[in-house]
Amino acid sequence: MRRSLFIAIAGVAAVLAACKGGKSDAGESFPADFNALPDTARVAYVMKNTTPDSVARFICRAALGQVKGAGIESLGVATSYAYEKYSGNDLDSFGDEYDNFVSSLPLADKMRMYVMAGVEDPQGLGLQLGLEYMQSVRENNLSVDDVKRELKAFKQACGNDSNTYKRFIIGFRTVLEADSGRDMPKAIYDNFINYE
Repeated sequence: MRRSLFIAIAGVAAVLAACKGGKSDAGESFPADFNALPDTARVAYVMKNTTPDSVARFICRAALGQVKGAGIESLGVATSYAYEKYSGNDLDSFGDEYDNFVSSLPLADKMRMYVMAGVEDPQGLGLQLGLEYMQSVRENNLSVDDVKRELKAFKQACGNDSNTYKRFIIGFRTVLEADSGRDMPKAIYDNFINYE
């Protein structure tokens, strides 16, 4: 009895650490067959052991391959399951954290999440990301070097899809032009208004 209680507590602690951004190196934090389970069963397991906001972070991080010992194959299936099972404040907490987590991701990871979720029209994905990016620059107080690193990683993530990258640049330049002279650092405007 004590041993099974200890294992259960250790498993919950490992799931919480994974969901809060800590790295869990313990494969035993999940059942041995965890990755053989369907996404809905994986999400159900985490829902039983932690809070809705942690479940949102778990789903996102697992879909991005950032949770050792746990993956999510279909982001749409996993999030739909959570949305169907939660209600009231739990549903609000899950939805808010999911949106906040995705919006705080680096540009390349955000694109991957949008693609996996299938929520964006592929033709409009680059433009949408470009229009949203200045908000991320402001909120995260990104420097010129930070932005250059993210744009380089984003361009690599686009791979052969040069149209998505080009549309991103169009969207980003549109916001730079519209917000010029406001609370945008001059160095950001100067470095990226003609960025290729």
